[in-house]
Amino acid sequence: MSRFVQALVALSLSASAAAQYVWPPQQAAAPGNAVMNAPFRSVAGAPTTKTRCMVVLDAASVPFPIGTTVTQIALRRDASYGAQGYAALQGSLRVRMGRAVAAPDGIQDVRFARLWQGAPTTVYDAPNGTFSSPAAPPPVGGAPPFSIVVPLQRPFQWQGGPLAIEFLYTPTAGTSLWRVDAVATPRSAGSFRSLGPGCGGSNGYRGQQYVLTETAVPGGQMQVVVEGAVRPASPGSPQDVAIHVLGASGTAIGGVPLPLDLGPLLGTPSGCLLRNDALATLTVPLANPSLLFGRASSLIAVPATPAIAGAQVFSQWLLFDLALNAPFRATVSDGIEITVGSYVGAVTPRRARTLWKYGATGFDIDSGVMADGEYGPVLRFQ
Repeated sequence: MSRFVQALVALSLSASAAAQYVWPPQQAAAPGNAVMNAPFRSVAGAPTTKTRCMVVLDAASVPFPIGTTVTQIALRRDASYGAQGYAALQGSLRVRMGRAVAAPDGIQDVRFARLWQGAPTTVYDAPNGTFSSPAAPPPVGGAPPFSIVVPLQRPFQWQGGPLAIEFLYTPTAGTSLWRVDAVATPRSAGSFRSLGPGCGGSNGYRGQQYVLTETAVPGGQMQVVVEGAVRPASPGSPQDVAIHVLGASGTAIGGVPLPLDLGPLLGTPSGCLLRNDALATLTVPLANPSLLFGRASSLIAVPATPAIAGAQVFSQWLLFDLALNAPFRATVSDGIEITVGSYVGAVTPRRARTLWKYGATGFDIDSGVMADGEYGPVLRFQ
């Protein structure tokens, strides 16, 4: 055998023996304990058939060393729907990789564009329905094969830090029923429910709040966010801040039943209803404003006392609005009742954080849904 042929054989063997890494490693030959409908499941009735999914992996859990060049990403079907086969995938697929702005525990924004540190790298882009993957029959024991293979058109070298991977998929026609194998580690979390809407501001939006439920636990820093405020008119304007009102009751204040119409008292717009008493108030600066409305986030330390699990607190926001033609230039957000979750002691850092959006636009204005706990697809890298 000539040296030239020997070199070709060696090169071929080297290529075929490219190292493969599975995240998380223990799922290399065992199915995960969860199912992820994203990124290849499209939902009927959504504004578009596009599905957008982003997973952030903690640097300590990335299964390959810093400096590794990734040339392929693969996923597999779930093993939970054991009697169901999936038709072949056919559609458009874009995959981007890069460094996330924070580790999974620090990911709190639901806007995809804000989760990248710097510009992501488009590692695969198959438009106009040119991405395909074979059908996946019902699994027969063990872990299904990694049949969804994405050969990167632009290899990606990991330089350390939290690794973010985003999939944007559009089926060629109709909806997709695919579910991929995933892992999930539940975490203790609180909950919240609506007590009723707020009133509209001059920007056309009503203040609406939500709680990062995993922070509403004993010993946590409970984070309550409101969106829909009027954007600040100028530095130093009253519209630069919002007032967060926390209460112990959602049924009465000083013996007066709730909700209470604030119009006769303050001259607020119609429909501005006080929905909780005022146990404490916090002045919070507006942050992360969009082009349409402002956003504020409040942090409340929850005592590290297991006995307060199940306790309730009530939340509403006062939002200043100088453009209102009313004596008291402010509106109120919706009201919510927050229930503190159970105590679990020390919590290990998440290895993964996942966001997704059914009916995505494909542009970076998309906001997604954030999964609670630790949740991510089983991935194979090469």
